Amino acid sequence: MNPKLCLRVCGLYQELVARAINELGYTWVRVEAYTLACSHPQSLNQPVEQLFFAPPPDCTEVLVLGACALSRSAAKQVPTQVGRLVQLEHCLTMVAGEEIWASELRTGAYLMTPSWLAGWQAQLQRWGFDQAGARQFFQECARELLLLDTDTDPNALTALKQFATYVDRPYRVRHVGLDYLKLFLAKPLLEWRIHAAEGQQRQTLQQANRKIADYAMAFDLLVQLSQIQSEVATITAIQNLFAMLFGCTELVYAQIKAGRIKQIFAQENQHEDPATLERILATMRDDYALMASDHGFYLRIQYQQEPLGLIAVYNVAFPEYRTQYLNLSLGITNLCGLALANARTYTALQEVEQSLRRERDLTTQLRQTMSDLAAELNLDRMLRQVLIHLNGLIPSHESRLLLLEAETLRVVSAQSSLEATDKAGQLIRADEPPYALIIERQAPLILGQAALSDPGVLQLAGVAELRSWMGVPLLKGHQVIGVLTIGSLQPDAYRLEHVDLAQMLAHEVTLALDNMRLLQAVHTLADTDPLTGLYNRRRFNVLAEAEFRRVQLHGGDLAAIFIDIDYFKVVNDTFSHAVGDQVLVHVATCLRQVRTSDIVARYGGEEFVIISPAISPAQVRQLAERLRQMVESITFVTTGGPIQITISLGVATVEPGMTTIETLIWRADQALYTAKSTGRNRVAVWGVDVSA
Repeated sequence: MNPKLCLRVCGLYQELVARAINELGYTWVRVEAYTLACSHPQSLNQPVEQLFFAPPPDCTEVLVLGACALSRSAAKQVPTQVGRLVQLEHCLTMVAGEEIWASELRTGAYLMTPSWLAGWQAQLQRWGFDQAGARQFFQECARELLLLDTDTDPNALTALKQFATYVDRPYRVRHVGLDYLKLFLAKPLLEWRIHAAEGQQRQTLQQANRKIADYAMAFDLLVQLSQIQSEVATITAIQNLFAMLFGCTELVYAQIKAGRIKQIFAQENQHEDPATLERILATMRDDYALMASDHGFYLRIQYQQEPLGLIAVYNVAFPEYRTQYLNLSLGITNLCGLALANARTYTALQEVEQSLRRERDLTTQLRQTMSDLAAELNLDRMLRQVLIHLNGLIPSHESRLLLLEAETLRVVSAQSSLEATDKAGQLIRADEPPYALIIERQAPLILGQAALSDPGVLQLAGVAELRSWMGVPLLKGHQVIGVLTIGSLQPDAYRLEHVDLAQMLAHEVTLALDNMRLLQAVHTLADTDPLTGLYNRRRFNVLAEAEFRRVQLHGGDLAAIFIDIDYFKVVNDTFSHAVGDQVLVHVATCLRQVRTSDIVARYGGEEFVIISPAISPAQVRQLAERLRQMVESITFVTTGGPIQITISLGVATVEPGMTTIETLIWRADQALYTAKSTGRNRVAVWGVDVSA
């Protein structure tokens, strides 16, 4: 039975976590709610019972997430045998992350999820608040109400407005979705699953080793067969034993499996018709049958009513003692049957142990693969790693990773030992076989030698020499986002166990792609101004410093342009801050009309700055003048009506002896001050219009 985990979370998050688990496809996780209150820290005795009550019969272990109300000292004393505890500072951190939670708390926001808002009246009632008490409480402890929107409740915004009105507090919505929660849950759950799988393997190996030890003890009780472990060696020993006992040289052994003769063991000069032995075996009413002559007999060897072999003894040394020979044979056939059964069992156990070793090695390799993919931040390197790990798990001569883009599959990574041409970038129609079948069914597909030899069944460019092919879909929820394929020159090489391995790797690839997209989105948010889309001041400082150091090391020109919107406060006061934001966006669009090598950033408020490398003082002044004229000539369309504005610009260039980028920025700022103080809507240059 596959192990199943009972995941317990606070009742306020049960539905949210259950939905995330469902989207992850973790059918082996059962989500339950614990009743531990989070209104104040509690002692160890009763809360632990509330957290680790008896798990359901179908679960093997309990994992508790959250328990933020449990004191730190109490959490350290939870016995490991009752389950595992992952304590959080607050359950909201698994929804949006500790940084968002902490930063919003510092601003005075009261954070809520849709599930909390769905029952806000009951929450206030449990706290003992009427409307007056609730308003006083939230006015004292919260500057605003913040909904962390997870896209799980379409009525969440309505509930937020009702609650905000009830407690008389402003509100705000921050979209977080379920992506972070799924990433947060995936790590402990997959670690638990790997740990559970390893435990099962250890248990199976221990049981197998115990059986081997038991059979080894039984073998020790045997005389001539005690050291024999293979069935063929046991058969040879039985033949030698009978030949020694009866002094006969003509002896044939027929191996029986599933009631039929499978193989005949005889000397080179002996030829026994299998059909004759089959007929004798079918007509035997006892464990023996006498031959027509007085010189031999047949013996059926069995164990627990299962026939294992048939011995034909010809020409015994003393035919007159055939009856005594027969009685002696019947006395030792039970021993021979036990030895044969043990040999077969031993062989089966060896096969099981080898299989378990292979599974253990594969589990270790998969765990390393998961770790490598999760740690890789470069997309191209990650995609190459996928195919390297795939070849380590499933030997192949060609492998490809294709991502679905509209109606086309694009090869994003490829490896082949058949040809040197790199297939990366190749486009394949998604509605062509066999890809269309994989995408339509959302299921793996194996093609053997027969299917690959039929051009009407498969049209795969460049893989005509393959004799085995397998394709596995990359699934994100119920949507195919790509296909992972492998091919081999070996005929019919792929089986169901290869499909399972490829599916596990495909799942990890999907998670790794999601992780990388999330990280790229986070980096983009961290480096850009959310209103204008330009670099923010933090990112600008890093890039500007790098350009300045490059000029210091290698020489060259570098200039800074400081820009300020003239009379911007009048725009805000006259038309509203919303219109002012539209003006900032329009100006940012104009300022983007520079070279790709130029660095444009919003420095703060209505101020912008440009770092322009490899440009002379005359050229940078022309650039600043062109930007000034562009802004002056445009009538910006806003919700408050058409607006015409102007900008003032200050220009400075790197001069010998300048040691810091801050000096360059300061000079441009001073030049800007001169432009504004001498009439605005003009360009001022340090060293020409203003100096130290």
